[in-house]
Amino acid sequence: MIVYLDSSVLARAYLHDEAGHDEAVALLNNEEIGLITGTWTRIEVSGALIRVAKAGRGDVKGLLQLLDADLAMDGLVTVVAAEQAQIEEHSLAMVRKHGIRAMDAWHLAVAAITLPDLAEPREDVGFATRDAAQATVAKTLGLALV
Repeated sequence: MIVYLDSSVLARAYLHDEAGHDEAVALLNNEEIGLITGTWTRIEVSGALIRVAKAGRGDVKGLLQLLDADLAMDGLVTVVAAEQAQIEEHSLAMVRKHGIRAMDAWHLAVAAITLPDLAEPREDVGFATRDAAQATVAKTLGLALV
């Protein structure tokens, strides 16, 4: 199975006191699942980790090192990109149809565009998120929720 990992899940993997931490870590360590995420994930999760560190809930340097290691070329999560105009077109359509947040739509658009080309024939494709509205739209796109 290949799964697109939303920022809402990835950030929890580094935050021991967050609900869903254990599940996020288990997903990252599941060798039977290929994990991908979009290029903006590094920016989005970095911001979240810095805010957490400023609130006294972690060491910013250590948290960012963990994130960078997981998103490195040989890391646990493969970072993918798609053509910007195509992502924007898909994202806008989802925002207007479902009323979801822009970044949630962006992640779904990247998943919808990249997963079909990355998956093996008949391989299941999924989407991992902690956001209920985003999960609902992911299901309408034919993505299995993980």
